Amino acid sequence: MDEFSHYDLLEVSTGRKVAEGHKASFCLEDTTCDFGHLKRYACTTQTQGLSPGCYDTYNADIDCQWIDITDIQPGKYILKIQVNPKFLVLESDFTNNVVRCNIHYTGRFVTANNCKITQS
Repeated sequence: MDEFSHYDLLEVSTGRKVAEGHKASFCLEDTTCDFGHLKRYACTTQTQGLSPGCYDTYNADIDCQWIDITDIQPGKYILKIQVNPKFLVLESDFTNNVVRCNIHYTGRFVTANNCKITQS
């Protein structure tokens, strides 16, 4: 899947996109599950997916899950993350696929806070 998720960095005042990234995916599996939920899917089987109460967690060192901010000025931004943007993966609920976070970029460090699920 060429675009499993989109990452957009937006100006706070205008909502204009100033940088973007995306995550490609080759497998969906239950890497972690909440207590009481069982793993059903793994990349080693022929059936991929995510079980209710389970998550597919990616380590930070896996490529293609970042935004290049080389030319971005220090300041405050919004990070918008959208999973399954083209609705290619069947879900029981698409309303929890977008998260927005407040971003503060100092020129050397980035902090994120106030992350919330939104409709768009």
